[in-house]
Amino acid sequence: MRGKQGAYNKYRYWLAGIASLPGRKKIYLENYFAEAEGVYHAAQRDLDRIPLLTDCEKAGIRAAQGRTEEALDEAVEYCALHGVCLAVWQEADYPGRLAHIYNPPYGLFYRGRIPDWQGKAVSVVGSRNCTCYGRQAAEHIGRELSAAGVLVISGMAAGIDGAAQKGALQGAGGTCGVLGTGVDVCYPAGNRELFGQIAREGCLVSEYPPHMRPFATNFPQRNRIISGLSDAVLVVEAREKSGSLITADFALEQGKDVYAVPGRISDLSSQGTNRLIRQGAGIFLNVEDFLEEMHIFTETEENSCKKKKLSLENSERLVYSCLDLTPRNLEELLAETGLSLGVLTETLGTLRERGIVSEIYKNYYVHSDIN
Repeated sequence: MRGKQGAYNKYRYWLAGIASLPGRKKIYLENYFAEAEGVYHAAQRDLDRIPLLTDCEKAGIRAAQGRTEEALDEAVEYCALHGVCLAVWQEADYPGRLAHIYNPPYGLFYRGRIPDWQGKAVSVVGSRNCTCYGRQAAEHIGRELSAAGVLVISGMAAGIDGAAQKGALQGAGGTCGVLGTGVDVCYPAGNRELFGQIAREGCLVSEYPPHMRPFATNFPQRNRIISGLSDAVLVVEAREKSGSLITADFALEQGKDVYAVPGRISDLSSQGTNRLIRQGAGIFLNVEDFLEEMHIFTETEENSCKKKKLSLENSERLVYSCLDLTPRNLEELLAETGLSLGVLTETLGTLRERGIVSEIYKNYYVHSDIN
């Protein structure tokens, strides 16, 4: 692990890994006892002198002190073997943005390439049970933001989070996944391929130690880190009681901008985002406007999209104009375009080969991009 060498690292690892103790209190204790080793060896009477600690927190520290130094050595060795590093409060790798939030994490365990925490960063979050439209929109937004050099931050959850990070891996900005588990634990299991790719090409971070399982109470707490690392939070889809709205609340408390993608009033998946807009969140209409509001300027992707449109043949343009991110079936497209079945299927095949249109399930088609 990074930081001071030798035994001191294992004590910081130990203190960072006490899940029942808030980050701000870990920081206080390290300062109070001069170093993390002092906390590890603190007697009960020493802990009793600290009014900041609750009885439950004192009990948690005492239980953690039961880990032997040999066990801590083994834990540090495990981290070294599996590429797990630890960035502790005020160290160089620790994100400066987090130092200013309420209850900052004492340390962040991470795998992969540590991002430039000084650069532009946007959180893209949303529903796990998202619509096809939401998934397509999130992936596009993640890709476009990353292409503009923006770091895309999310929770690697199923649905919107994972789609945004999948898109972000295709651009220069990359992505950072903030986990509610240890950085060696893939959750959900269905995102295993994405988990491995982010660990190789982006960065996975967590305030929880290796091997930590996905306890439900971990995820609302990790949301403060998602928003804390970002310049703005963008909610793509969210139901009325969505956990993504917790991230938006943390962002507002931290003085960050919140944006939402508007949706149809009849869709349950849009009730949370539409309410955010009603309460004053910024309306996300397209990537270009958003980048301009964030004072980020890029013409590369816009020019690429224009070239792609200009190169379409008449029949391709006609079919493309009948599609968006809501799935349309073959029968609907036959009626709208007036093309024969042979010409329509050939045109759809050409558009699919060029990556402009996707067949999400048999005979149902959507745009592969938002233009």
